[in-house]
Amino acid sequence: MSSSCSLSPSLDSPEVREFIKRNLSQKVTEVVSEDVTVSTDPYNCLVVKNFLKNPEFLEELRLECDNLKLTQKNNDLYKFHQSASLSDNAGTYIHELRTNLLQQMRTWIMECLDLELDEGTLDLFCAKYRHTDTLLCHDDELEERKVAFILYLTEDTWTEADGGMLELFDTDEKGSPDKVVRKLLPEGNSFALFEVSPVSFHTVSEVLSETKTRLSLSGWYHGKVPARAKREPPPCLAAILPQELDEAEFYRWLNPAYLDPETQSDIQTQFEESSEISLSGFLPPELYSELSQALASHNQWSLSGPPDRRRCQNIQGDLPDIVAKCQLFFTSDAFFLLLSNLTGLKLHQLAPEDSDSEEDKEDGAEKVEKVYNPRCRGGLARWGQGNYTLIRDDDQEQAEYALDLRICFNVSSGEESEVGGQTVYIARGEDEELVTVTPEENTLSLVYRDKESLKFIKYVNSRLEKPFHDLQKTYYE
Repeated sequence: MSSSCSLSPSLDSPEVREFIKRNLSQKVTEVVSEDVTVSTDPYNCLVVKNFLKNPEFLEELRLECDNLKLTQKNNDLYKFHQSASLSDNAGTYIHELRTNLLQQMRTWIMECLDLELDEGTLDLFCAKYRHTDTLLCHDDELEERKVAFILYLTEDTWTEADGGMLELFDTDEKGSPDKVVRKLLPEGNSFALFEVSPVSFHTVSEVLSETKTRLSLSGWYHGKVPARAKREPPPCLAAILPQELDEAEFYRWLNPAYLDPETQSDIQTQFEESSEISLSGFLPPELYSELSQALASHNQWSLSGPPDRRRCQNIQGDLPDIVAKCQLFFTSDAFFLLLSNLTGLKLHQLAPEDSDSEEDKEDGAEKVEKVYNPRCRGGLARWGQGNYTLIRDDDQEQAEYALDLRICFNVSSGEESEVGGQTVYIARGEDEELVTVTPEENTLSLVYRDKESLKFIKYVNSRLEKPFHDLQKTYYE
């Protein structure tokens, strides 16, 4: 070994420790002393520069991390490469760093932050973020995590334009993340740590550099944590009942091919086999083109959150006439009946009972009277760089059997899979993608999900050249 794992001399200074404790107790927004930065806004956070004293050890540690086997992590919350949990046998230099983190740093953190941390317990992972990789808003609360930390091993000089920053959110009166109020650059050989709590919301912003790699070792110290009060989930969108629409107006909005009974029967057969289908050329081309232009020129959109649930832009203001008529078409009584014919679901009083009910009758099973209450929720949105939705177990809108509909507008062809914006379905508690629906021009996608299926919209990254739009509706029997 070329050198030992010696930490910054600042950590041994009684004056520095007293400086940290004094400023934390006084809730100083941010103050810097020697190699240590102390901030309490939005929550307690420390950054130690020049964390590893020996440049030779730092370089060997980087090389050891570069040679680790990393696995791509890609779901609703993040996209980057990460190692398995790093134990004492992960490598010579990782082992020595881990030992120092468990001993010297643990003692130092407990004194400076006035916390009790478990002895001998430490989670440690290596992560690499490259172009378009990100970690979206979350609070880290899990499995008695008490202090989160990151040792940056980046070699290049980073600027805000490169992305990959640790961003800290403040919270609103409901305890939900609100705005980013502090941004920390992944400066090489700096060590950042913060207390994990119900308000420790943070993100790793998208890496915008096409050449730089954000390499780090990160993890958590554990300890006993108090019981956390549950946040109230936001209210569901108001349900819309089937609306009246003139018959001629309904037919004007629909590609005549989808009115053919034989076509509808074929679509229903395919849908019942796979629970999903995509119908191209769904709207008449001239109406689709006019609607796309109206959405592109509309300039009133509001950002929807909170960011640990979603970041998307919902339509606001006075709607152009054609946009209002489109909304009415997709909520019309006639469209509910059309959906019933295309899917076999009981979304209209004139639709037949589903096949399972018929089988129950044939088997002599006791008939259970099912109450039907056809309705839908949803609306129009614009999707640009940095927009997404996240899966939440307490999402009340995903706790029922439902039919999801999505039709997109102004989609740039050929790059959809690279920029994000896909609708992804997974089983509750799993990461494997069951169904992925990519935005396509004038294509209506229908997906039926049960209570154990969850959906999200993938993060839209910086590769997107111009925003696209969609109409999403969820229909309930």
